[in-house]
Amino acid sequence: MVNTILGQDSAIPLHYDPSILSPMSRLDSRIKTGLNEFQDFHGRDFWTSYETSWLNKEGIPQNKILNISYDCNSKFFVESKSLKLYLYSLNNKKFKSIDSLRNLIKDDLEKALKTDVDVDLNKLPRSITDSSTSIDEVYLDKIDSYPNSQVIQPGEKEYTSEHLSCSLFRSLCPVTSQPDWATIHISYNGNSIQHEGLLQYLLAYRNHQGFHEECVERIFTDLLKRCRLKELSVRANFLRRGGIEINPISLIIAISAVGGIYTFIVRFFKARADLQALDKSKPLSTPKGNEKMDD
Repeated sequence: MVNTILGQDSAIPLHYDPSILSPMSRLDSRIKTGLNEFQDFHGRDFWTSYETSWLNKEGIPQNKILNISYDCNSKFFVESKSLKLYLYSLNNKKFKSIDSLRNLIKDDLEKALKTDVDVDLNKLPRSITDSSTSIDEVYLDKIDSYPNSQVIQPGEKEYTSEHLSCSLFRSLCPVTSQPDWATIHISYNGNSIQHEGLLQYLLAYRNHQGFHEECVERIFTDLLKRCRLKELSVRANFLRRGGIEINPISLIIAISAVGGIYTFIVRFFKARADLQALDKSKPLSTPKGNEKMDD
């Protein structure tokens, strides 16, 4: 049996660690469920992580949706908790390009699972469907290690109206230290806010421990203190924690007549068993026209 962290207390890794990945035996799992005798599986396992984040070469956080897939007949599949912690270990690691990150994840998974793995990091992290202006792409050459309201600076316009959003926000749960991800929406009327300083301020929450409500209230009050605003609204849309979807797909393909006969037999006996169970629980009453008449 492969060693696993499942069921154990696990600290959030602060540094890159591929040894966290725990491969699980697919055959052992099938034996437990009685599926080992059926060999005609065709399909792939699809994994989607909505909380894949790393640092670019300047040390600025980046986010993407990560899609992973591999053959459903691979010798191993990855344990979900270990994958989540492995991805967390990438959060503070710098990469020269998105391709170098993709190649690293692909190599680490293929070494752990002993199979070819497809990795896709080309999708946007989370869509902003309203009319907000995203500040995610504003250039920064550094971020602070803690939220410092002094970096928030008023802009040149004495009065304007804006709806800004940032989908790179991360904070840590003060109870479990688990990372929480959110899109921050800021709507205001009044003196303009410099986008560079605002993004630098929001990204500094990356390793800050605070409840969701506390983070939003702190952002709200810091903006009011630093800028002359007549109206202000701050909203945080937090993702579900963990952020990984697992969607295995298994297909039965009618390759031969034997496969078709097998499927027919399985479905026939299943249907017969269902009818017998229904007849026992709710037997049909004898129609009046067929009742036995007295002599």
